[in-house]
Amino acid sequence: MDSSDDIPHPQERLTRQITDTPLPSNEEETSCFGEPEPFTEGGGGILTRVQDRFLNRNVILKTLKSEHRDNPDVTKRFLREARVTALIQHPATVPIYQMGRDEDDNPYFTMKEIRGNSLGRILKGIAAKDRTFEAYKSREMLIDLLIQVGQALAYAHACGVVHRDIKPDNIMIGAFGEVMVMDWGVAKIMDDHDEEHDEIHNIPSLVEDGDLDHTLSGKVYGTPRYMAPEQARGHTDVDERVDIFSLGAVLYECLIHRPLVFGNSREELLRKICEEPFVSPANKEPYRMIAPELDAIVMKALEKNREDRYADMNTFVSDLQRFRRGATVTVMPTTYRARIQRWVKTNLPVKRTATLILIGTALGYFLKHVLG
Repeated sequence: MDSSDDIPHPQERLTRQITDTPLPSNEEETSCFGEPEPFTEGGGGILTRVQDRFLNRNVILKTLKSEHRDNPDVTKRFLREARVTALIQHPATVPIYQMGRDEDDNPYFTMKEIRGNSLGRILKGIAAKDRTFEAYKSREMLIDLLIQVGQALAYAHACGVVHRDIKPDNIMIGAFGEVMVMDWGVAKIMDDHDEEHDEIHNIPSLVEDGDLDHTLSGKVYGTPRYMAPEQARGHTDVDERVDIFSLGAVLYECLIHRPLVFGNSREELLRKICEEPFVSPANKEPYRMIAPELDAIVMKALEKNREDRYADMNTFVSDLQRFRRGATVTVMPTTYRARIQRWVKTNLPVKRTATLILIGTALGYFLKHVLG
């Protein structure tokens, strides 16, 4: 939920004027919020930045667009988004502060303002060689960020919630490296009550026809470029494995700085997701020197048949963590040579490694030719 005009910056420094201001009296204020400032909008909601006059901080206030306020299914989705986000109390989800109705009886909720960049913006910056995002070029850093996303999703799955719209634009990286999983507006509650069939017919499409990377709802849920095949086909019995696929697609993009699939229309993207075989990142761009183990992890998450994917998010995350440690991953045995190479790369500076190689070569030459 970052505004494209915002420059990431940390929280403003506190002063006693901010922390010690007396509370407004009941006679002074009828609302705890100051005048709203435009922030952004998307789907069925409008987001504005307002000041909480009681706590002297800026928060983001979300309301429904006027054209959707009389639609009970859109309203239900709005309330669900607020409550799901509030009830999944994980460090990588956005704190919800307040929920209620405004003076016109329209529902709203307020949440923390996240200051930073979306992963989508970061990846576009890396691809464009923008030095602003130089710090994020490290493959290891991006993997570590996605491990945090995966842990948040595993927590949500344990709570019985599937996100269904994981994509780079819904992953925020704060100014101090904090990771937030955003926009739970199309989340599915994994209880025994199946209401999806009715919702598919009653919720209007909330995106423009030409916008390929915004969330769909009404016929299918999610973003075409990152949808699992069963999600793209409009199946209503989806489970946690759609999030595994989507996170795999994000990992794919982090490795080669290009999306998993390209297309000129939503229909073309969905067809490619459902029908065309995926080329692994190592084969797609071999010059990037992607380790076979990491390549195997990505492709396991991207299996078209959900029965062939990782069975749960914890296993996916565990494999990424094991890869980062240089340990054997579940989807592929690691050779000793590969483990040594990764350990050297991780633990020794480049110059020191080069020096050791030169010393080893010289020593080998000496032993062979001088000592016979």
